[in-house]
Amino acid sequence: MRWAVPLALVLATAIVQLARCTELAPPSALAETPLPALRTVDAPRTIDELRARIAEVLARERVPGVAIALVDRDGPQWIGGVGIADTETRAPVTGDTVFRVASITKAIVGLGVMRLVEQRRLALDRPIAETLRDVPIDNAWDAVAPVTLAELLEHTAGLDDMRPNEVFVDDDAMTPAAALAKNPRSRTIRWRPGSRPAYSNVGYGLAGRAIEIATGEPFDAWLRREVLLPLGMREADFRRTDALRAQLATGYHGDTRMEFRPIAHRPAGALLASASELARLVQFWLRRGDGFPAIVSPAGLDRIEHTGTLPYAGTDTDYGLGNYGDVSPGFRSRGHDGGLPGFVSTLRYFPELGVGFVLLFNATHSFTAVMEVRQLVYAYLARDRSTAPQPAAIATAGPDAEFYQFASPRHALLGFIDEAIVGVRATELRDRVRLDPLIGRGLDLVPTRDGAYRFPGGSGSAIRFTHDRDGAPVMIGMLGYHEAAAYGPARWRTIALGIAVVLLQLAPVWAAAALAWCLVRRSRVVALDLLLAPAIAGLALSALPRLAAAAELRQVSGECNPLTIAICACTLVFAIAACVGARATLRWCVRRDRPALLGRLIPSATSIAAFVLTAWLAANGLIGLRTWAW
Repeated sequence: MRWAVPLALVLATAIVQLARCTELAPPSALAETPLPALRTVDAPRTIDELRARIAEVLARERVPGVAIALVDRDGPQWIGGVGIADTETRAPVTGDTVFRVASITKAIVGLGVMRLVEQRRLALDRPIAETLRDVPIDNAWDAVAPVTLAELLEHTAGLDDMRPNEVFVDDDAMTPAAALAKNPRSRTIRWRPGSRPAYSNVGYGLAGRAIEIATGEPFDAWLRREVLLPLGMREADFRRTDALRAQLATGYHGDTRMEFRPIAHRPAGALLASASELARLVQFWLRRGDGFPAIVSPAGLDRIEHTGTLPYAGTDTDYGLGNYGDVSPGFRSRGHDGGLPGFVSTLRYFPELGVGFVLLFNATHSFTAVMEVRQLVYAYLARDRSTAPQPAAIATAGPDAEFYQFASPRHALLGFIDEAIVGVRATELRDRVRLDPLIGRGLDLVPTRDGAYRFPGGSGSAIRFTHDRDGAPVMIGMLGYHEAAAYGPARWRTIALGIAVVLLQLAPVWAAAALAWCLVRRSRVVALDLLLAPAIAGLALSALPRLAAAAELRQVSGECNPLTIAICACTLVFAIAACVGARATLRWCVRRDRPALLGRLIPSATSIAAFVLTAWLAANGLIGLRTWAW
């Protein structure tokens, strides 16, 4: 004990200091799930006013630049840029500046797959194992529910998302087969396919491989010829060619210049394109292909825009084949968003308005900037357009359970945390449903005529209360899936976790104050192990998210790197300190010379909380986690 506790304290302190030297809020790799709803703002009246107001937002949020395309059915209304593409060269952003558009890539893959389906070279509903004979999928439900191509594209197959070691690579031309070989464990199906949605980039890696098998060509070469060129996107590519390199914007996170690292699953998000080229994709959707070379039939476009693999009706936010709905205030839209380190992209088309937009940012540190620029652009496009009032409706399918627990985590590694703290209590009122989450503020849902619910001011349905194949109550919407559960245990579990986290945050402060008090009084420190062990556990727990953020920022989460080694060491330090603290709590409870109850109450409670957390984290594989080998 004389050396173990001081050694653990030194290790924890070193880890915390390492974490403090790094950025704390990294960009999420391929963060492509729908952005929150737009809010109403005063509409800019001219392009000059729009540009000036966007420039104000960028300056305030320290975002270098954004490329913009405003489009209607006849073509671009305006394409240009605000700000700079590189802080060193000061090159301005223009409509031809190239960006990493991340998961907007999926919209191109969706069109390509549907083209092959209509050519009878692929089938959406046939078991994908019949096509991908060289890529095994671990599916315990294979006999009754084999995974299909449609489920891969709609994120309903039950796949985990990319594991850390299959995100960033050094090969700008990695084939889907090579990417899929990096970590087969991400191809384990976690629940019955076709039962619930959970976003997974791995599904699009599998779809890219299916394209190659069906065509006998590299997926990117075929998509360029059969989709990009007919759309008029002549410069866009899935690799950083010499021509694109010269026009490519530099991505930033704060003041950090982000290194360009290719992603392994290129069909999920490798596309490089400009706003002027993506404007062609927006116009294509507004015209439903009219005036473009035939790529996909009108019936095929309709299928792309809808979920077709779940056993219940959807909402206006349905995720189709690389295409999802947005029910922001005003008018419904569809499209896709994307995110990679240093880059955020969003593409929307509004069928009712006949307009759409593309926004490409070269920074990921300000979510506020992304949202405010989106709001300004939407307000400009929808100016002088009166929003159609939502017709009154009577709720016909309200909640059949008091509480719904989240049950479709995107990442298997941390999914147990989501499942523990994400859930909503549903209260059916006379003309609405009240949702009160376990953490956060509640909101009211308004019924829609299709039996679903929308958010106040929303332009379409976003939430539906329904039943799964077995008749159990579920709540679905916006790529979320919640199952009926008992409210009391979930509520108390969340409270207990909150108390444990607060105690662990307080433990280092308590220990420092106690040591300072003893120093001032020149008295002997009693129960030093009981005082220091929970403090060390608290420091280790605080360091973990900082280290993880730093590893993601530097794009090394999948490598054996000082940061990822520190993550592993940090989990071990936390577990050791928790065990030492639990032992000290028992020892000082039975000793005759034990400190006063008030003096040992918080350290003892913290030690017990840390020990329970250690058991919970260990049961879910986080103690001793090696992200490079997971």
